[in-house]
Amino acid sequence: MASDEKKFMDSGIAAFRQGEVDKAEEIFRAFVKDFPNSDLADNACYNLAKIALSKGQQQRALSWYEYLLDTYPDSDAAYFGKDEYVELSREMGKGPTEIADECYFNGKKLMDKGKLDEAVAEFNRLIEQYPNCEYVDNAHYQLAAICKKRGDKEGAKRHVDIILTQYAETDAALYAKKLLI
Repeated sequence: MASDEKKFMDSGIAAFRQGEVDKAEEIFRAFVKDFPNSDLADNACYNLAKIALSKGQQQRALSWYEYLLDTYPDSDAAYFGKDEYVELSREMGKGPTEIADECYFNGKKLMDKGKLDEAVAEFNRLIEQYPNCEYVDNAHYQLAAICKKRGDKEGAKRHVDIILTQYAETDAALYAKKLLI
């Protein structure tokens, strides 16, 4: 990364910290325009979203989050910006009422509280409503664990088989066979 790029970004961050929001916005916009392939361009987009929020410009912030997630989807800034984007979308009445991650973790909480029937319903809902979610393999694992706990060997085997055939390269597959012991 060129030191010019870092100095440019640092000047934007310094301006923002000093309360010079318009100046910081100008710097970050110029950065995205002049250095779109920089390792720091995602941070500039994220900062532009934050600046827009600080100015009460929700639609502009949403646009910057969308640009960040579309242009730099695997970046650190996108990792942090994703949840903020979803939350802002919801506040504006535009976002999903729920995301698959929440469905999975709700199932885990229910399981931890011993509410197994409700947990089963939640994991099954995740599998049905979010079939491409990154947690589907884990949902099957949890369902297999619940089946095992209840003495339902066939149910446990059915979910383990799904994991081993459809999600063979996942962490769930590494542990699934142990549920059959």
